[in-house]
Amino acid sequence: MRKELRKQIELLEQKMSKSPNNMKNGGSHFLYRRERMIRFKMLQKNMPQKMLAKRLNLTESYISKLITGERYSQEFEIFITKHLEINYCFI
Repeated sequence: MRKELRKQIELLEQKMSKSPNNMKNGGSHFLYRRERMIRFKMLQKNMPQKMLAKRLNLTESYISKLITGERYSQEFEIFITKHLEINYCFI
């Protein structure tokens, strides 16, 4: 269990190094932490972006923009609050 979680975290950190919200590139601290939390919860629940896009009837590229904070959707915010159990108070 720990090895699996460690691998997931390493994979997540690799993805986050390319993020437009990366603080080394002048990104937003809040958006970086929000994106990292969303991606981590998706990894925990074994929910790839394809499945998320299908559930919300959106394209994968639009889901990427929602995750990074380039776009906003109230439906997406409700989804991450209810299904991924993300609360902005703890970010």
